Amino acid sequence: MNSEGDILHHQVDDISDDPSTRTQTENEQFSQARRYAKYYVAQETEYDTIPWDLNPERFETVRDSLAALTVDELDDYFGDLFAQSLSHYADDPDVDTGDIERPYELPAGKIGPEGAVLYEQEIYLDESGDIETVSGVIVEYYVAKGERTTVRHDEAPVPDRDPDARVEISPAPFVDLKPFRDYLVYNLRCQIRDCYVGMGLEPPAAYKVLGPGQYRFTGKYQHFECYPAYFDVDADIPGYSHEFAPELPISDAELGGLVDPGSERSLYRQLKSALFSR
Repeated sequence: MNSEGDILHHQVDDISDDPSTRTQTENEQFSQARRYAKYYVAQETEYDTIPWDLNPERFETVRDSLAALTVDELDDYFGDLFAQSLSHYADDPDVDTGDIERPYELPAGKIGPEGAVLYEQEIYLDESGDIETVSGVIVEYYVAKGERTTVRHDEAPVPDRDPDARVEISPAPFVDLKPFRDYLVYNLRCQIRDCYVGMGLEPPAAYKVLGPGQYRFTGKYQHFECYPAYFDVDADIPGYSHEFAPELPISDAELGGLVDPGSERSLYRQLKSALFSR
């Protein structure tokens, strides 16, 4: 590096100093190294160098706070997100959407099927590690091939600082707030996996899970040869499994008649119909 902090060349001769001549995998390896460097500095010094959206320890604190919310608190914080997601199934005869109405119309410029949209909500913690407030619903969608845009529905002011985490969900037919909460908690677990994978590290055992985490990493897993398909709940990746096990809005007696302990299918897949029809 020179005195201005610019990289002049790299010690490894078999990787080009010119980013434009590197392979996609080599460029991603450089990105991993940069992410890990920020994480290492934060772990070893007093400097807060980790970007908020790559901070596994903070995400875990948010997970704990989110998992502890009551139904009323869930409705206050995430009721619009829940309704927006469920509204995509209003015409599905197998999903009991009740009297749910869509809080926000889909953007006029969106292309693709109705469900080709990503919903997000940012979470802010207070000094005690409890949820202080959340943003409004954030809508990400494609307006052209390879071109995405974002619409925010912030109806109330949020703190003038970075959020502590952001949950992400594609339209899903959860018809009860408790399993919906459990999905958001699981999404953050997958995001923690993404934080470690994005630094070139194997996640701790608790985060070797399959499923969608951060959408930006899902794109990498789909298109970069250096990554397995961690987003795919059916992926065959040694040491990884799909562990989403939501709290169900059915009785223990009903549950016993629906689950086959000897089945190779996951608990989630065995209970999908009951989960989505209450």
